[in-house]
Amino acid sequence: MDYVVVDIETAGKGIKNNRITEICIVRMNEETILDKFVSLVNPQVRIPNFITGLTGIDDDMVRTAPLFEEIAEKIIEITEDAVFVAHNVTFDYSVLRSEFRYLGYNFNRKKLCTVRLARKLMPGKLSYSLGRLCSTLSIPLINRHRAEGDTDATVILFQRLMSLDDNGIVFDSFLNSRNTGLSPNIDREIIGNLPQRPGVYYFKDAHGKIIYVGKAVRIRERVLSHFYDKKNKEYELCQATSTIDFLETGDELIALLLEADEIQNHYPLYNVAQKKLRAPYCIVYYTNRKGIIQFAIDRKSAADLGSRNILQT
Repeated sequence: MDYVVVDIETAGKGIKNNRITEICIVRMNEETILDKFVSLVNPQVRIPNFITGLTGIDDDMVRTAPLFEEIAEKIIEITEDAVFVAHNVTFDYSVLRSEFRYLGYNFNRKKLCTVRLARKLMPGKLSYSLGRLCSTLSIPLINRHRAEGDTDATVILFQRLMSLDDNGIVFDSFLNSRNTGLSPNIDREIIGNLPQRPGVYYFKDAHGKIIYVGKAVRIRERVLSHFYDKKNKEYELCQATSTIDFLETGDELIALLLEADEIQNHYPLYNVAQKKLRAPYCIVYYTNRKGIIQFAIDRKSAADLGSRNILQT
């Protein structure tokens, strides 16, 4: 079986509408390197300063680089009949597929994630980022955050992972799994243990801090929907998540109320709508011109407490 180890650099952080600025592809089998392709790419969009600070790639470097459509045929050729491998494969594969969709071509390959493989075959590491793994395993990583440097390091990591997989059992199980689109930081057992019942779920980062709270009628189904949503904000949330907790409520209404309360208690980074402070509503009463007491619903403010009749509960 042949594999293509791929790394891309892009003009943005997320998946949706992102454009490639550099790509490196190494084709290999279990024993040898068969081919290699490296190229800068003109993304036809401005490269933000923070991306240039991370990768060193700026607008001047890609101005005369080939457009993606000019290297698309080479990418198809070098990846043909091979398994697509990357460190955090969801990102590289999805952005590459997006580039091909602009050209009207359906790019489709089997894929493997070296983050997920490393978590299974090298358990107990403090971090599974490429930089930290290379440091821990003494893998040379030259020119970090450039496509060729990261690909060369990933090739060595991938070879080590192959050597640890007796009879290819882990590789085969991952290739045949439909969950390869999940965040590589999430253990599959966590997803498997989520119930299909009403409740509230909590996305937590590597430090155990709650970064998102949600409610669901079927918790597992709703959690999985986050991982298959390609919006940039959803992608960033899933990449930042290391574990997921939940609390069954038995009822959707209770889940809705608990979700609102938990958002106010924890102020999670990725919850936006319910973190906005809203003036609470209250029931007020007054006597109309006919002397009849009437009730109404209105917003409550500090000034109201001294000037209006508010029912206290």
